[in-house]
Amino acid sequence: MGLILIAGVQGVRADTEIDHGYWFNLHLQGRLPTEHFYWSMDNNPRWRESGHHLDQLYLRPSVFYMADPKTSVWLGHDTIVRHPDGKPASHEYRLWEQFQYQFDPVATVTLSSRSRLEQRRREGYHETGHRLRQMLKAVTPLSLHPKLSLVVSDELFINMNNTDWGARHGIDQNRFFVGLNWKLNSSSSIETGYLNQFTNALANNRDSHILTTTLGFKF
Repeated sequence: MGLILIAGVQGVRADTEIDHGYWFNLHLQGRLPTEHFYWSMDNNPRWRESGHHLDQLYLRPSVFYMADPKTSVWLGHDTIVRHPDGKPASHEYRLWEQFQYQFDPVATVTLSSRSRLEQRRREGYHETGHRLRQMLKAVTPLSLHPKLSLVVSDELFINMNNTDWGARHGIDQNRFFVGLNWKLNSSSSIETGYLNQFTNALANNRDSHILTTTLGFKF
């Protein structure tokens, strides 16, 4: 659904900037002393222009409640440092709430849904941007190796209001990912693949082709 909507937007505007980048994410997760509660931490540097320039750095702590093995409710906060060309670094701060659900497997495919609401503030501005993010993710094991799985996901971003720092109501961006997940052991994994990020900008759209890798550990 997200790809269809973005394709329509992309068809309206011919001016699209193309970029290539690399994202790395270190994901840590562990139990809290209270039953059913967990903590999570992501450290996520992102490079643009074929990996030559640091674009953004994310620090994302969160806590979540596991109602059952399939259902979780999250609360988190992002600190984002942006490094635009020819300008000093700037900060964005996001408080967010999230609902995550894993559906019953169909054959060998496991499908999960992640719905996130963000409240975004930019350094030097007064207004808060509200954004909805909806992701669907499918995972299926591969016969090549028992620890190897194919991962496909799509996430649509929708701005819910206009802001004085440039957010515009409507479709903001779409991210499509296809890659492989290798389970290193019972508590760690590495996931790497191709991410297409299409951003619906006020001036030129941006189509980014990204190699992304996530290294995850559970404690």
